[in-house]
Amino acid sequence: MIMDKIKLSFDEQIEDLKSKNVKFELFVEEDAKKFLQYNNYYFKLKSYARNYIKYSKKELKDKYVNLDFAYLVELSTLDMYFRRLIVGLCLDIEHILKTRFMRDVTNNDNEDGYNIVKRFINSDYSILTNLFSNKDKSATSELIQKFKEDESKIPVWSLIETLSFGRFIELYNLYYGIYGGHSYTSYLGSIKFLRNAAAHNTCLLNSLRKPYSIKINKNMDIMDVLTKSKKFQTSYRSKMENPIVHDFVVLLFVYYDITNTAANRSMRDKGMNRVKTFFQETVLRNKSYFVKNDVLVENYRFVCQIVEYLENCRNRPVLRK
Repeated sequence: MIMDKIKLSFDEQIEDLKSKNVKFELFVEEDAKKFLQYNNYYFKLKSYARNYIKYSKKELKDKYVNLDFAYLVELSTLDMYFRRLIVGLCLDIEHILKTRFMRDVTNNDNEDGYNIVKRFINSDYSILTNLFSNKDKSATSELIQKFKEDESKIPVWSLIETLSFGRFIELYNLYYGIYGGHSYTSYLGSIKFLRNAAAHNTCLLNSLRKPYSIKINKNMDIMDVLTKSKKFQTSYRSKMENPIVHDFVVLLFVYYDITNTAANRSMRDKGMNRVKTFFQETVLRNKSYFVKNDVLVENYRFVCQIVEYLENCRNRPVLRK
């Protein structure tokens, strides 16, 4: 139980790690103590130890196998860069989604830009309630104030500027559910989850080993793509059971596909270069730390295979919409 835990001093935190067989060979204790005071806190840093196994012998219960404090530091640092990468990719996706959404609304003779907002608000009036209650905390407070002047005449091109990504997805799904057309509806749940986790600095690389904290419904369109490709061995199925791996693969597919137009390929190439730099350079800067961890190595190789697969698709569509 959480209530059974007690606050530990920084010296006690070090001793607690040592009692679990965490080594301080690559990262001396004094430096580790400073790291825990100024760079990352104990509860968060220790969570990365979930990626390591413990001895099975009873006398060594709760003691980790082959884990140095430096490995935890490196995983936490890589996680920070990983979250930044995710947020950047998601911002690009959000921008293009909104641009194409507005293009479809503009070209739709059956939609004036007000009707869809009415239907959206009627589906859940808390949309406006939440906007109004947080007006003073929003960078779009002037727009929200105008909405209050006449709630029946809110144009969709103004509304989307005020919505969170999650709320925009709800509007997006509603619109394409009514009017049809090409959309990314089936993929956006995964992207929303990953974006929110990254934006709130939630640890992502601390749960690559089973058991996973949550169960997911895998995106069957992407699973079908992986099944049909000769590049992936059957082990991809187990990799896609992991929520973070699954959602990141979905993100990569959507990013590549949504930017795979003549107008957006420059964005695509820059974004994919950021992905390759992270996996081919940043992750490998201390690769010796992780070569004995099969889970980390196998998941790394799988994601690299995904990136290579997308790159080899050239300018062909990679998703069914």
